[in-house]
Amino acid sequence: MPTVPVAGHDVRRGSVLSVLLVFATAGFVMAQTFARLPAVRDALGASVGELGVALVGGGLGSLLAMPFTGRLVDRFGSRAVVATCVVLGSAGWASLAFVPNVWVLAAALVLTGGPVGVWDVAMNIQGSHVEQRRSRSLMPYFHAAFSGGAVVGAGAGVLAATLGVGLVQLPVLSAVGIVVGLYAVRGFVAEDSSAGGVGDTEPPPRRGLTSLEVLVGVVCLGSTLAEGAANDWLALLLVDVQGAPEAVGALALMFFNITMTLGRLVGGPAIDRFGRVQVTRVGGVLAISGILLASQQPLLGLALVGGLLWGLGVSTVFPAAISAAGEIPGRGNRSITTVSMIAYGAFLFGAPMVGLLAEAFGLDQALYAVVLALVVMILLAGNLRVQPRPEARLAPDAGQVERIQ
Repeated sequence: MPTVPVAGHDVRRGSVLSVLLVFATAGFVMAQTFARLPAVRDALGASVGELGVALVGGGLGSLLAMPFTGRLVDRFGSRAVVATCVVLGSAGWASLAFVPNVWVLAAALVLTGGPVGVWDVAMNIQGSHVEQRRSRSLMPYFHAAFSGGAVVGAGAGVLAATLGVGLVQLPVLSAVGIVVGLYAVRGFVAEDSSAGGVGDTEPPPRRGLTSLEVLVGVVCLGSTLAEGAANDWLALLLVDVQGAPEAVGALALMFFNITMTLGRLVGGPAIDRFGRVQVTRVGGVLAISGILLASQQPLLGLALVGGLLWGLGVSTVFPAAISAAGEIPGRGNRSITTVSMIAYGAFLFGAPMVGLLAEAFGLDQALYAVVLALVVMILLAGNLRVQPRPEARLAPDAGQVERIQ
């Protein structure tokens, strides 16, 4: 297949712009859906507990599919894998506008979660390759693009809720996501299927888990639980506990994603200066403070500030963990897959755990479980220490030029 020109694309090192666009698309299609969860709940007549059980479907689907991502990327390349998942995942989000009851909602989320989870891991694999080829902390910027896309998606949900637009919003904006995502993947750099890297000659990744992968995964799980709790429950927290209008609940989710974006934009320089460990620990403290402000006091203004701190605190942890996973020697794409699988466990048990606790004790009290997970994250953050960064696999004067598959 001939080389496809993409703005900002270096055929030896991959296109930063392409990775940014794919991350932004993933955030956009997800957030434009989650921002309308109150409307989905009302359309189905579901309780908070029923919605929480249904939301487990997304995490379940992701966890069932994600173990195969490393092998799929090794065989077909991240370009083909991400392109396929952009179509299937976006179509899955669109389908939530048409589900007739909470059980069909759960099934639709299982089918959506599979391609969404593979999409997430595969774009992180491509991002890790591009980052290592440039010997810079780029992963926070890629995840900032995800959050920026989520801001736009949540903003679309705010506008639709304010104008009284129905759930037809979901398929229309999902179609936009498909167009952008398929354009962006044209700039992905090709992987060497035998090595789990980009154009290198490393041996195949060794089998089995390492203890470092597991510990990095647990750190990442704490941040994804907090992030997922905000996406799943922040809008409902403001509406049900603080008595805010639906549009204000969607606005709080947009604020959360704004600070996620800003935190990730400054995350690269912060990590380069202070290290992953320190940035993660400070972020955990900020996130805990934000959750408590959003849930444990009655002032709506302070609750919105809490949403801002919540997003800022967890913003850099996931990209820092993915960068650490990509540096684990001898594991290739498999280490990123493993860490992502552990982290996505939060989406499997997080939503139903919070939902069931909310049924018993109230949504504000249920969020203490998220606070506990963040405490564990802070304690284990030392496992994110920078590994010796491998030398650039392609020298500046290398004569080899790869084609984009």
